[in-house]
Amino acid sequence: MPARGCRKGVDTVTVRQWFLVLLTAALFGSSFFFIKLATPAVPPLTIAAARAGIAALIVAIAAMATGMRLPRFGRDWLILMTVGLLTAIIPYAAIAAGQRYIDSALGGILFATIPLFTVLLAPLFLPGERLTARRMAGALIGLAGVSAVIGPQVLADMQAQLLGTLMTVAAAASYALGAIVSRRSGHMAPMVLAAGQLVTATPVLVLLSLYFDVPWRLQPSLSALAALGAAGLIATALPVLLFFVLIRDIGATRASLLTFFMPVFAVLLGTVFLGERPGLFALAGLGLIFAGAFLVSGPVAAPAADARS
Repeated sequence: MPARGCRKGVDTVTVRQWFLVLLTAALFGSSFFFIKLATPAVPPLTIAAARAGIAALIVAIAAMATGMRLPRFGRDWLILMTVGLLTAIIPYAAIAAGQRYIDSALGGILFATIPLFTVLLAPLFLPGERLTARRMAGALIGLAGVSAVIGPQVLADMQAQLLGTLMTVAAAASYALGAIVSRRSGHMAPMVLAAGQLVTATPVLVLLSLYFDVPWRLQPSLSALAALGAAGLIATALPVLLFFVLIRDIGATRASLLTFFMPVFAVLLGTVFLGERPGLFALAGLGLIFAGAFLVSGPVAAPAADARS
């Protein structure tokens, strides 16, 4: 019997499935681009609230349309709130705040450290996860990549650049920890977890926005509002839904390959449309982060061996 989350008989990734991997990575990677467009006119907490709210509505509708329901109030809701805090509230707010100080391309590069944080944190929370020599080497190489990205950029505007960098790295660490908590909640379907985390995160972010940003006093341009809508729909809701298609078709392990491509699209969008020019240190850092992520991830297993995560 094939493992749950995989299609029976699938042992290779087809051209169509590779297209979906790249499309999903491009949509996720575009979040830095759209957030960067919105930041001059909209404060970070309001960006995070709008992004989560739009995505929550769409993903919840999709979940109900497929016959899935959120769990009854109880322990599962505590899990959903924890995952929502770690994968939506903290990272959405931190990414939006960080984009005020660093380029969208650098934000995408730094967010690619998720696999590195996962391998460092997983042994603390998941029985059976070990920090092997290969994974430790990968983590150190990846951290060297982060240092390369940070180094010369900080010299340009030390306080602002460093603050934006730390916020983005904190977002990646929080997201990695949230993914680990999700893996401990295997009794809930992935789409239920996705909808639940957004549904629990949205009211918290809205309240924070109302208190700190006083959004009714804002006067955002139409382009800023369009960027907000795109961040929620194009960069969050659509790739979340596509991700579950990939899990179904090729398994969770192979679907996670999109993590390697996300920063590439973030860099491309920032370079082509925002005129950003990542320096040689940033590109070298991206290469080191890729190498480190590959080492900590290990070889990609065949779908028949994939586990739902």
